[in-house]
Amino acid sequence: MNPEFQRNLWLEAAPRRAAWAILTLGLIYLAVGMLAHGDTDRMISALGTAGGAVFFLCALVWGSRAAGQSVLTEIAERTWDFQRLSALSPWAMTWGKLAGATSLAWICGLTGLVFVGLRALTQDGDPWAMLFLPAAALFFQTLSLSLALIGVRKARAEGRAARAGGVLGGLALAIVLLLGVASSSGFQRGAGLGGLGALIGARGEVLWWGQAYAAGPFRALATLAFAAWALICAWRLMRLELQMRNTPLIWPLFLVFVATFMGGFAFLQGGWALSLVTGALAVALCAYAAAFSEPADRVRLRQFAAAAIRLDLVRAGPLTPATLAPTLLAAVLVAASFAAGGDNLFGRAPQAAALIAFLLRDLGIIALFRFGPRPQRGDFGAIVALAVLYAVGGSLGAAFAQGLGAALFAPLPNAPWTSFASGLGQALIAWALAIRRIGAPEKTG
Repeated sequence: MNPEFQRNLWLEAAPRRAAWAILTLGLIYLAVGMLAHGDTDRMISALGTAGGAVFFLCALVWGSRAAGQSVLTEIAERTWDFQRLSALSPWAMTWGKLAGATSLAWICGLTGLVFVGLRALTQDGDPWAMLFLPAAALFFQTLSLSLALIGVRKARAEGRAARAGGVLGGLALAIVLLLGVASSSGFQRGAGLGGLGALIGARGEVLWWGQAYAAGPFRALATLAFAAWALICAWRLMRLELQMRNTPLIWPLFLVFVATFMGGFAFLQGGWALSLVTGALAVALCAYAAAFSEPADRVRLRQFAAAAIRLDLVRAGPLTPATLAPTLLAAVLVAASFAAGGDNLFGRAPQAAALIAFLLRDLGIIALFRFGPRPQRGDFGAIVALAVLYAVGGSLGAAFAQGLGAALFAPLPNAPWTSFASGLGQALIAWALAIRRIGAPEKTG
């Protein structure tokens, strides 16, 4: 048996802890069942509702926290460096921590899943929930482990210790920021991620790439696919923790998957042009996430630049910044949307081009702050700078020249080419400053 799994299993799901958890849940289910007063249908419905709540609280909330803490606890107890020197492979370390640390959460959650399945099979519910719920739990647990590993890498590069509060706070802030960008009026007018809402709120059928699919199996299989990608992400991050190099092909493949998945929801509305724009903007969100996730390592960037100038692709590939692939793919997809007639698609493609220009600017600003003299505060400084540029700059521009002035500071649909030119100019300035800072020698002492 995997020793990492065995160790975590014994720590989390020791017989006494498991027995107390099952006894507590049994009393909860008994109390819920007694409230039905002998009505079988009502009892099954109530137990199904209680089971769904138990699964959510245990498998999703508790399990996700346990998965992230499996690494952060090792950091706090100063045992992580010893584990990194063990003979376990990255995959064994990944699934050992993931399955072992969440074992008790899964035991409790699966009891709730039994009642959810009972209600689905006897009361015309959705039997695909039996796949969707575990897939969602696996996705969030694996994502939590991945984010903990990202926090560890960033903290090491910035010369500090990773703490659970900082990682969880950063996760919450990242989710708020990405959701804010995705739901902003400018992003949605550029085709944005409206299709994601169609998937989550679907009833009956989901329209994807011109075909109608039953909502239950589509949602379950899509969630399972994202859970598989999250598991691959955790494994690749664990490889980096164990001083191994990753192939540079997996990340671009995931970006193509995201663009294909999100673009499918817009196909019936605007054909290939709108699908390409939607895919480009979904990939652009990945670029923002990558910009804040990757450690600020100027030595690595210099090595990449030197290898790229020599056209040494074998050496440059593993050193490629994570933001490069989504930025290039987003630009290619926007250019392809123009070729497919997107310039006549209610101005969405021109605005998407402006969004790409501002993406380049934003990435330059993020790099400028993250490679500053205090990298520990780089993320916060970049967020504040972007907020000032979009909110204060846009307000001042609108006050002086209404829509045209605001378009200088944000990719707006009423003047997309003005936004494009302004964003591109600001991007050149931001990257000139960032490259100068990246190339500066490290301060010692």
